[in-house]
Amino acid sequence: MAATVIASQDEALRTRIQQLLHSPYFRVYASTDTYGVELGGTLKNIYAIAAGMSAALGMGENTKSMLMTRSLAEMSRFAVSMGANPMTFLGLAGVGDLIVTCMSPLSRNYRVGYALGEGKTLDEAVSALGEVAEGVNTLRQVRDKAAEMDIYMPLVSGLYEVVFTGAPVSEVARNMMVNVQSSDVEFVLPRHECAVTGTEKTEVK
Repeated sequence: MAATVIASQDEALRTRIQQLLHSPYFRVYASTDTYGVELGGTLKNIYAIAAGMSAALGMGENTKSMLMTRSLAEMSRFAVSMGANPMTFLGLAGVGDLIVTCMSPLSRNYRVGYALGEGKTLDEAVSALGEVAEGVNTLRQVRDKAAEMDIYMPLVSGLYEVVFTGAPVSEVARNMMVNVQSSDVEFVLPRHECAVTGTEKTEVK
């Protein structure tokens, strides 16, 4: 069994695609946030490299959990700055895709990260893979865009230093741990008072 998410502003099109693709073993969810879904599917490749690297270095489950959680925070922070809905990242295109990509040894980006964690160079890691690892190029582009827009992305910045400048993983990790601490959850649902009943309601924007 598997599932996917499709995104379109056209409700009729979303419904039609769901009807065409749905089956007893394949479930199709819908979203109106086309930008968020696209960014979720792209950004998670960066963090899969970091996950593979941490696995090769023998890091514990607590570290893996922290890595994926903070990766999700960075993904949503970047995407919101680009106009996406943060709530999209609670679904399949966000946390769902991130978890499977960061935990699967079959992931191309995970395998590149694992090779880097074993001490191989980037060229050696990509050559041994024999396939395209989208996260490598995405890392470069997102790092540049985050710097241009002043978006706080310590994992992206640290991983860039490891992948492209050969910085020691231990040094980069230590610098991130003493970096400025941010909030755990950055996006909250605003509460508005209902003019008719006087009760509160929560709106997702």
